[in-house]
Amino acid sequence: MEYLETLFPDAKFYGCCIDPNEPAETRRIHPFPINRHVPWSRRSESSTPNQTGKVEYPVGRGTISNWITRTSPILGAWRRARTVWSKLKEVQEEIAFCYDAYRFAKEFRLLVIGLGGVFDEAWGGKWGDLYSYFRWAVLARLAGIPLVCLSIGLEVVDTRLAKFFCRTALSLAAYRSFRDTESKEKAVSIGVGGENYVFPDLAFALNLGSYNEIVADRREPKLVGVSPLAYCDPRFWPIKDIFAYRNYLNGLSSFVSWLLQDGYNVVLFPTQVRMDRLAIEELKALVLEKLPPRLHARLSDVKLQTVEECLALVSRLGTVVTSRLHGVILASLVNTPIIAISPASKVDRLMEAMGMTEYLFNIRRIELPPLINCFRRLEANHAVVRQAMKQNVAKYRLAVMSQFDLVFRSSLRDL
Repeated sequence: MEYLETLFPDAKFYGCCIDPNEPAETRRIHPFPINRHVPWSRRSESSTPNQTGKVEYPVGRGTISNWITRTSPILGAWRRARTVWSKLKEVQEEIAFCYDAYRFAKEFRLLVIGLGGVFDEAWGGKWGDLYSYFRWAVLARLAGIPLVCLSIGLEVVDTRLAKFFCRTALSLAAYRSFRDTESKEKAVSIGVGGENYVFPDLAFALNLGSYNEIVADRREPKLVGVSPLAYCDPRFWPIKDIFAYRNYLNGLSSFVSWLLQDGYNVVLFPTQVRMDRLAIEELKALVLEKLPPRLHARLSDVKLQTVEECLALVSRLGTVVTSRLHGVILASLVNTPIIAISPASKVDRLMEAMGMTEYLFNIRRIELPPLINCFRRLEANHAVVRQAMKQNVAKYRLAVMSQFDLVFRSSLRDL
C-alpha cells in the first residue's frame, strides 16, 4: 500500500477482506467482502434475499411440520427436499455474490491476490480460500482485468479439486511469484507453467519508520518476548491433536520458567490476534503454576492489534522466541535475535535462508536442555546475529521493491 500510494497518489484502493465492516478510520482501503460468508451491511441489493418486498408468513407451519414428523415415508422425502432446497439456496447466493464481485472487479485496472498469503486446503478445505482465489481469478478474466499474484506460498494442495482451483487461479495470472523455491516447485508439479518467479515475503517491504533509529536506545537485553501459537489446538487448528498442543505448551512453559528464574523478564505476545490469545493465556497459567509467587511479576502479556504495535514491542526486546513465520519476519525487520520453534517448512526455509538454522527447533521436539543451550549461544552471538539479520533484511527488502517496480511501475503505467 505504501508503495502504491507513492506511485499513484490520486488513486483509490479497494480490498477484499474478512471484516469489511471494520471502522473506516482503521483502514486505508475501501472494503469488499472476500466471499459471500462474510457479513456486510453495504452489500448491494442484487445479493439481498427476498427482493420482491413481499412479506412471507409461515402459515400453518407448525401443524404441517408435526404431521410430517409423524409420517415416516413423507419424513424421509421431506428431509431430502430440504437438503436440495438448501443447496439450491446456496447456489443462488453464490451467483448473486459473483455478480456483485464481477461488477466490483470490472471497475479497476488491476486485481492482486495472494499478497504473501498461502494457497492451502488444510485451512478451510478446498472450498475455502482456494475456491475464493479461483473465483476471483475467473471473475478478473471475465472482466478483462489483469490478475497479479505476489509472493504467495503453497502448502497443502493434495486433492484433485484443490489442485484444479490452485492451478487455474495461478495460470490465469498475468504475473505470479512465490515467496520461496519450495512453493514454486509445488506449483510447477501441479501444472502451473510459464514464468514463475521467486521473491521474498512482502512483509520485508514494510516501512519501519523510526523503529530502527531508536532501537539501540530502547533495547532491553534482559527482556525476552515469547509468541506462542495454537498449534494442533482442537479449537482452532485443522489437525486436531490435544496431546501435541499440550506437549508444545508444556515444553515452552518449562523454558519460560527457566528464563524467569535465571533473572530475565518475559512478555507473552501474539502475532496472530484472533487465534493465539488462548494459547497465551494457557501458557501463562502453566508458567505461574511452576513459579514461586515472588517471580510472578516478571511475567507479563500484551494484547496487540496492529503490526505497528508489534514492531514497537519487538524492537525493545533482547530476544524473541516465536513459532509463526511473521513472528520471525517482524523480529528480523528490527534486528531482534530469534529462536524459532517451527511448525512448518516455511519457517524452516526462511531460517535456513538467513543462515540461522542453529537457532531453529522442530515444534514436535522441544526439550529444555537444548533450548537453554541455544538461548545462551544466541546471547553470546547477539552482535553477529543482528548484523547478519540487518544484511538479510536489506537484501530481501531490495528484492521485494524491485518486484513492485517490475509489476507496478513498468507494467501498470502502460495499461
